[in-house]
Amino acid sequence: MNKKQHYDLPIIIKNDFLLYAKIHLILLFAIILSANSIVIIVYKTRMLITEQEKLRIEEKKKMMNGEI
Repeated sequence: MNKKQHYDLPIIIKNDFLLYAKIHLILLFAIILSANSIVIIVYKTRMLITEQEKLRIEEKKKMMNGEI
């Protein structure tokens, strides 16, 4: 007769986020996407700088040996 009602807390939290915090979830996704993009761009930039330095060192060695 005295039945306790069981609530599924994760589902309630998910539903609240979807109903009341859509803009916050969109902003969170945008922040994560932006941060990942920055990390990838910085990594690629450092790789290009390293490659450029290797080419400069190679060119200096050729100039020292009189090949150029």
